[in-house]
Amino acid sequence: MNSHKLLPAAIALIVAQGLHADDGVAEAREQATQSGNIEEIVVLGSMFDTELRAIELQRASDRIVNVVSADGIGQLPDRNAAEAVQRVSGVSIERDQGEGRFVAVRGLPSEWSSSSLNGHRLPSAEEETTSRATAFDFFPSELIERIEVTKAVTADQEGDSIGGNVNFITRTAPESRTLDISVAGGYADKADGDIKSLNLLFGDRSEDGKFGYIVNMTGWSRDWATDNFEPRRDGNGIYRLELRDYTGNRETLGMNLGAEYNFSDDDRVFVRGLYGTLADEETHYKHRLRFDKDRIELQHIHNELITEMKGFEFGGEHALGETSMLDWSLASYDNEFHYGAIPNGEDRSYFVVRFDQKNVGYEGLADDGLAYNTIDGGTDPANAISTHLPDGFVMDPAQAALSWVELYKVYVNEKDKVVASFDFTSELNSELELKMGMKYRDKERVSVFADEFYEWTGENPVLLSDFALSDQPGRGDYLDDVSVDYASQFSQVASMSDLARFWNENRDQFQLVDEESALVSNGNALGRNFELAEKHLSGYGMATYLMNDRTTVVAGLRLTQTTTEVDSQVYVEDESGEGHLQPFKGKKDYLSVLPSAHLKYALTEDSNVRLALTRTFARPNFGDLNPGGYYAEHDNEFLGGNAELEPTYSWNLDAIYEHYFGDAGLVSAGYFYKDITDPIFESVQEGNYNGKSGVDIYRPENGDDAWLHGLEFNLIRKLDFLPGALANLGVSTNVTVMDSEMTIPGRDGTVPISRQADLLHNIAVYYDDGDFSLRLAQNHKGEYVEEHGDNPDEDQFYGKYTSLDLSANYTVNDRLVVFAEAINLTDEPLTYYIGSEDRPKQVEYYGVRGQLGVRYSFY
Repeated sequence: MNSHKLLPAAIALIVAQGLHADDGVAEAREQATQSGNIEEIVVLGSMFDTELRAIELQRASDRIVNVVSADGIGQLPDRNAAEAVQRVSGVSIERDQGEGRFVAVRGLPSEWSSSSLNGHRLPSAEEETTSRATAFDFFPSELIERIEVTKAVTADQEGDSIGGNVNFITRTAPESRTLDISVAGGYADKADGDIKSLNLLFGDRSEDGKFGYIVNMTGWSRDWATDNFEPRRDGNGIYRLELRDYTGNRETLGMNLGAEYNFSDDDRVFVRGLYGTLADEETHYKHRLRFDKDRIELQHIHNELITEMKGFEFGGEHALGETSMLDWSLASYDNEFHYGAIPNGEDRSYFVVRFDQKNVGYEGLADDGLAYNTIDGGTDPANAISTHLPDGFVMDPAQAALSWVELYKVYVNEKDKVVASFDFTSELNSELELKMGMKYRDKERVSVFADEFYEWTGENPVLLSDFALSDQPGRGDYLDDVSVDYASQFSQVASMSDLARFWNENRDQFQLVDEESALVSNGNALGRNFELAEKHLSGYGMATYLMNDRTTVVAGLRLTQTTTEVDSQVYVEDESGEGHLQPFKGKKDYLSVLPSAHLKYALTEDSNVRLALTRTFARPNFGDLNPGGYYAEHDNEFLGGNAELEPTYSWNLDAIYEHYFGDAGLVSAGYFYKDITDPIFESVQEGNYNGKSGVDIYRPENGDDAWLHGLEFNLIRKLDFLPGALANLGVSTNVTVMDSEMTIPGRDGTVPISRQADLLHNIAVYYDDGDFSLRLAQNHKGEYVEEHGDNPDEDQFYGKYTSLDLSANYTVNDRLVVFAEAINLTDEPLTYYIGSEDRPKQVEYYGVRGQLGVRYSFY
């Protein structure tokens, strides 16, 4: 009985007896094969041994899963949870300021995949998105024990995962006393600043082995900078060119507490506590060249973005006789986003002070007063858009008058107040195991938003020259990746502390401009002000049947009831055209029926075929369910919601062949197909809103049925057949190729699913002789349509992205390891474009960064 306990026992035996790596892997394989489950492990050994043991866990599982161990994460320069999983086949990430944030599986939108912590989906809170995707840049990778990426879920997993599930598992307790410290320092090239990190891991177990605990604390501070240009378009013409220069400092703090008490080998209780925070202080100078207004707008921007996650879980695993097991868990999580005390504790906001210089005399524009890229018959190359300023022009601070002070305010809090689950497993005989369980989640989300514009009412105009000025940070090498000298035409800038002081001392001489602001009171900020309550109740049953020595079948059914209530306001016009606010209370209630069936067949001792047929779903995004909408004045867009949205469902077919090279790696190839019902897309049409005409009105809608299919290839191979030192070489590569189609009402033909990339691949080459390891890793994500337009030329794309990273480790002795890492060696830009790469929408450069550090184990 309790075969699921055998794998950790096997690994503990490896540790206790000091077995060689190959012997340990073989024994772990034998024990894991008996169990077909994945449990907590302690992974030892060098780079390849670590990877090999993760492969063995993958090999033993009855579902289609990839596993990444803690040591495997540590071998690569991936500093948060999102980045730690980007090397897995079929997994990609979305970035912010060059750092990983959202996780997506098989190229699908991140909200169509589920990311969970210890099996629980986490609440999400992020500045600009109202989706269900969790931003994992707050969560340091040092807190992770392992990662399981499930491509085809079983009935005992939550079913809201069309792409798949990424489960981050934290440590609970070590097998023996552990004290590890790592410290590192580094340099960020573009920021010309420092990187510092510290990680402490301490744990112990009582002499009788019954009680164990762990404390894991980590801190990471890094200076960062980003150079960015963003053309804003009217049709294909550029009416505004934004030149953005960011500098800042990010601090990530994390803590994981875990403890367990083992009453016996088959009976234990555990507790976990989690805290993670990301504080990002940002100074941003933005020159907006308004070709359509014949002026330059210089925005001084200062803010601190703070994300804070707290969580607690208490649970147990209990043997009920010789053949049954009960697992239970009670958890609560809280995730919050807010701004820091800038410009003061009352006005916490994204703080913007804008100065305008008028009558600049732009030259070389088209007859309509716009600039055009060469693709549209203009003179501006895609990566060298001219400022169209007269020769020798430099902004004059004495002619730049204060235009606005803007307070952009966001507060988001999402709580999973109660997450309760239990799972009951019973082995009826040696061939058949039954499992059933339930899960309940009580969720609430609060979103508060305002975009306030204030004008100066004092007697005398305020000029930029009234303040002490200096060159903006990084001005000398701003956008030196492109061939246009933008920096020489910049004005000097005021300090953000002086501007905050001016605002705080003269607050009574500023007046709110209601018609320019996005507020609840004027109907322009309704979509991002709401309260949402949601309850999930799931029940499932599944069976694992060992038909013979070669064949295992897992089949089950999961039922999930979702009840969502939204409390907000909407803007309504009466018969006379007069507008007014009206309370809105919406409710959506639906049952999701989610069957699944998995087949694992061993062709040989080293080869498996896996098949899976599953049904999964994705709930509509939070913001999409609120019909109130948000009016963005700067782009003349209204972003609405739709309370009648239906969830998206998918039937998923997965087939994979895998072959293991003994203890030298694996090769696998697979095919997957998804038949998708009611995908959600953004419809757009021109109309009027709140007295404004020519507004692009966006509204989420359920589209016609869609499909996606793709191929996955994965190779991990130690080249031990080569002579001498070359036998220490190895390669790890995976490729995922995909295609999809959906139909959008009102548009001819078919289009790919929004945010679905056609190509993902990772290529890593490494050297590992047991003492010294070196890895060069490339990660690639292909382009995808972020937002569909009325025709292909108006589709907005996220451009392809390829990063190249280097990491090295040197084991000085059993206790001391020296490590080094370098990230983004090719300084790959992040790009968005409209219709073609020759029509850019946003281009962003991050620079190279790296650090050197040591890890020391006292025990």
